[in-house]
Amino acid sequence: MSHTVTAKLNQAARQHQGQAGTTFFVSLGEKNYDFKNKTNVYTNYDAALFAKDAQVGFYASALVEGAIVSVTGSGIILDDSNKEYKPKLAIQDAKLEFVHSPQGAQQATPQQQGGYQQAPQQQAPQQGGYQQHQGGFGGQQQQEPRDNQGFTKAQGGFNDNTPAF
Repeated sequence: MSHTVTAKLNQAARQHQGQAGTTFFVSLGEKNYDFKNKTNVYTNYDAALFAKDAQVGFYASALVEGAIVSVTGSGIILDDSNKEYKPKLAIQDAKLEFVHSPQGAQQATPQQQGGYQQAPQQQAPQQGGYQQHQGGFGGQQQQEPRDNQGFTKAQGGFNDNTPAF
């Protein structure tokens, strides 16, 4: 079952250079209110994000303190190996779905990590509010005559020649 966690990074990602690329380790936290005990309950997550080539530069500049990240994984495993601290949940097969870094209002998703790639949006000059398009898909279209139910001949409408069942 897939799991997604979205959180603000309280510290920059830790990096480890390996033979196949660089691994970025992020720690995420989630705060929930326990109505039964009337206290705040914290859940901590760890995720390892693997990067190669151009991804390394992107991750290094985007996974900074204060960045909002969304990490998805195929599962979670309870990690209670350090008895000094509360257990953490390790996100397995972690992929970065979204990141918003505080530097330069950068919004991006990495192309090769399985996230959705957003196309850059361009501002079109607007004149008087709404932009009007003539002719539908760029060409001139002629109005087809409509019958009394509002259907055009191309749409078919109701066929009076159809036998009743």
